[in-house]
Amino acid sequence: MGQGRIRPRTRPVSVILLILALAGGSGAYLLRGPLLSRLGRALAVADPLEKADAAVVLGRPLGSQDQRLSAAARLYGDGWVRKLVLSGPRGPYGIYETEFSLPLAVSLGVPKADILAVPNTTRFIDQEAELLVGVLAGRGLRTVYVVTANYQSRRARRLFRQAAGGRLRVLVYPATDDWFNPDTWWQSREGRKVFLMECFGLHRGE
Repeated sequence: MGQGRIRPRTRPVSVILLILALAGGSGAYLLRGPLLSRLGRALAVADPLEKADAAVVLGRPLGSQDQRLSAAARLYGDGWVRKLVLSGPRGPYGIYETEFSLPLAVSLGVPKADILAVPNTTRFIDQEAELLVGVLAGRGLRTVYVVTANYQSRRARRLFRQAAGGRLRVLVYPATDDWFNPDTWWQSREGRKVFLMECFGLHRGE
């Protein structure tokens, strides 16, 4: 699974389709919805469900952690994973996200004994991947689901597989997001913003 260093870059096919979809003309207008939905779904990837050792819940962005946790708790409750691993980046006033996510996971029915909280000082997802892969591999885990926002799932899978370098098998499970619906993202300002930032590699973090 080892891959070379991935740097943010534009995706020419996506750019061309986006321009065509937004261009004038009746044909382009009629095709706009299906084309843009296809682009949105290209960001929100999901691997088939199978038994795994753990679901790794990524930190950030603020306001969506409960959706990620809910998705991971469903994987646990349905028997797909045996443990939850909670990434807890340090936030404002030195408070780690795990101080909130751990009790929330317990309230969702996951026993504390099956939760591994990982407070950390990472700022970007590639740093988070490097740190968490080391923790997971050190504990003998072999197959994990990375649970993150739907629009971030393709990038997260790529970065975690790159960090894993064959030490563990990485799958991805996307959680719903208030700001990004893959099928209607272009109909809201926030949806357009999320798509453009993710598609054109305008951020490393979250």
